[in-house]
Amino acid sequence: MSAEEKQPLFDRWHDHFIEKYNTPGFSFDLNLVRCIVSLFFAWKLLSRDFGFYGTVPDGVFPFYSINIYPADSYIMWTGLPLISELATFHWIHFLLPYPSPAVLRVIQGIAIVLLVILALYGRGPRRSIAIGAYCLVLYLWGYMFLGGHEIDAILLYFGLLAIIAVSEFDDRPIHKLSSLARVSPTRSAGHAVSLMYLLFATYYFASGVNKLTDISFWEWFEFDLAEAMYEYRIKAENGYTSVPYIFEPLYEATWLNYLGPPAVYISHLITPMVFFWRNQVFKFFLFYAAFHFLTFGVGISFTGYVLVWFVLFPYHRLLFGKATEVKAA
Repeated sequence: MSAEEKQPLFDRWHDHFIEKYNTPGFSFDLNLVRCIVSLFFAWKLLSRDFGFYGTVPDGVFPFYSINIYPADSYIMWTGLPLISELATFHWIHFLLPYPSPAVLRVIQGIAIVLLVILALYGRGPRRSIAIGAYCLVLYLWGYMFLGGHEIDAILLYFGLLAIIAVSEFDDRPIHKLSSLARVSPTRSAGHAVSLMYLLFATYYFASGVNKLTDISFWEWFEFDLAEAMYEYRIKAENGYTSVPYIFEPLYEATWLNYLGPPAVYISHLITPMVFFWRNQVFKFFLFYAAFHFLTFGVGISFTGYVLVWFVLFPYHRLLFGKATEVKAA
């Protein structure tokens, strides 16, 4: 028996985790993630008017998770008074009144400008551009969160933006991005890449755990997916919402009821594997792109999540091949 096999199982997993976490990564890839995420947020901001929240009476805010979820739900502990304000920078309204629609539109405009600068030119001195953009977009989305709305559809992007803002890697303007093709991978950049993998693993695994605690195993096979999609089509025809006609062939596919939901739940539970087997990220991308697209059929429109796994692709290796030199940061 080898020395490794004599180690307790937990120690072996711990050593394997540390080894993977310290895998050197390419700054080229992280610069692409910076561009993708910042432009995504800029697009989201351009598609809505946060000035609306300046017209809402003060009494509407805040609407905490503790007022929405049952008392035995762990979710309410993530949305308690004061914690919610601290997490969304809305603590400032303990001191100042809520801004007018005009002021909110100015804040939104500044956030868009910072995000575009972040995408094109980088994080700025002491990462001030990235940190400023993160704070402003989180403040603006705080209105939705404290208004009792779900922020799940953009949570991964917030995590990615935070990682970009705080991590150590070679940050360059987009017109100088090609110069990173010759830069060897570093351990500090690898830590940022590992954090992104852990973000995805935690997000989807937590969703899988919810399925274990909220419903029984047999209920995994009792979700009438095909019927739910057809019901949503009926609502669309009556002006309730809209849904693409591409889903019509699935309305009779009742076999999806027995294969679709269990496959998704199981995939959530095994998502942490991608942290260790990163060469499988393309398969996870295909599965979750299809999954999030299909959820449009039942009115769960996580548009950004159709392509979110796209950020984890090893772009440097795909474009320039494997590097032979490893440089420790």
